[in-house]
Amino acid sequence: MSNESREKIAKGALELFLSQGIKTVTMDRIAAALSMSKRTIYENFSDKEDLVSACLCLFKRLSDEKRIEFEQTSENSFVFLLRMFRFGFVTLRRINVNFFRDIDLLFPDHVKRVKLHRPAQIAQFQSLIEKSQNEGYIMSSLNADELAMIYYGMMTSLRDDETYDFNKISPYEIFKTMCSIYFRGIVTEKGVVLTNQYLKELENSDNN
Repeated sequence: MSNESREKIAKGALELFLSQGIKTVTMDRIAAALSMSKRTIYENFSDKEDLVSACLCLFKRLSDEKRIEFEQTSENSFVFLLRMFRFGFVTLRRINVNFFRDIDLLFPDHVKRVKLHRPAQIAQFQSLIEKSQNEGYIMSSLNADELAMIYYGMMTSLRDDETYDFNKISPYEIFKTMCSIYFRGIVTEKGVVLTNQYLKELENSDNN
C-alpha cells in the first residue's frame, strides 16, 4: 500500500461518485474504471465506507488548494470572490444531485463535521465582502454579515431536494441564477463590470 496508490484510487472513485452518486457506484465499477483488480482497492481501503471517506477528504483538500490559489493570484478581494463562485459553478456542473443525497443519508457524521465549519466559513466570506466594500465593488450600505449568511443559505439550499425539483432543473442552473441575482443586487457600478464579465464567461462555457 502506498500513498500514490491510495491517491490514484481516491481520485478515480471521486469522479465516479460525483457524476453518478455514491450508492450506485460499486467497488467492481470503480475497479473497472481504474483498470485494476478489486483486490488492489481493498489492499488500500478496508471497505467502501473507508474509500468514500478518503474521497470526501480529497474533495475538500482539492477545493482548499483551489481557494488558496485564487487568493494568492487574484488582484483584489472581489475578483477572488468571483473566481470562487465560478469554481463553484464548474464544480456543480459535474455533480450528480444523488451525490449530496447519498452523503446526507449514508454519512451523517460527515454532515455534522461540515456544519461545525459553518461559523468559520461565514466569517471568512464576511471578511471578503467587507474588503470588497472597501475596494468599492460592493455597496458599503449593505450589512456584510447578512450578505455572508444569505450566501451560505443559498449554498445549503442546493442540498435540499424538497426545496427544488432537481428533476426539472439542475443544482448548477439554480446556483447560476441565484448568483446572477445575488451579485447584481449587491454590487456598485464598478462591480457590475466585473460581475457581467464573469457571468458572460459562464454563459460562453455553457455554449461550448
